[in-house]
Amino acid sequence: MKALQQMFNVEKGKLLADLLPEELPNITLFIEAEAQRFLNSEEQIKSQWSGTLVTSSLWYGLVRNVEKAVKKYGDKFRRNHRLFSEQLFDGYDALFTIHCLVECSLKEDCNYKLRLAIHLLFGAEKLIVTDFQSSQK
Repeated sequence: MKALQQMFNVEKGKLLADLLPEELPNITLFIEAEAQRFLNSEEQIKSQWSGTLVTSSLWYGLVRNVEKAVKKYGDKFRRNHRLFSEQLFDGYDALFTIHCLVECSLKEDCNYKLRLAIHLLFGAEKLIVTDFQSSQK
């Protein structure tokens, strides 16, 4: 096995799935909920977006890509860890997935082992700070 510093995000995603396969349904649900949270507040967030290397247009492209992958393959992720890692951790899409994992790890009800694994593999620092509430309709 490679050292963590030499692993790419796809490899780290597969390792996470291999270590904690029982958490994949929870991870998938959290990613889906986080994508919906962003999509429900898209106009508000875009109007407040500033001062980052990632543009709001790029970010929302990532949100939609990951949401589409979760909807298409979500049920298969539990059985196919390679599919999980290739769909959610490849290329720039990994930015949104990692954002979701870090957010999940900061929740009180996050499984302790999952929190440790996320922090070890991806860090504990938020990629972006979001100070918005999803719009209530």
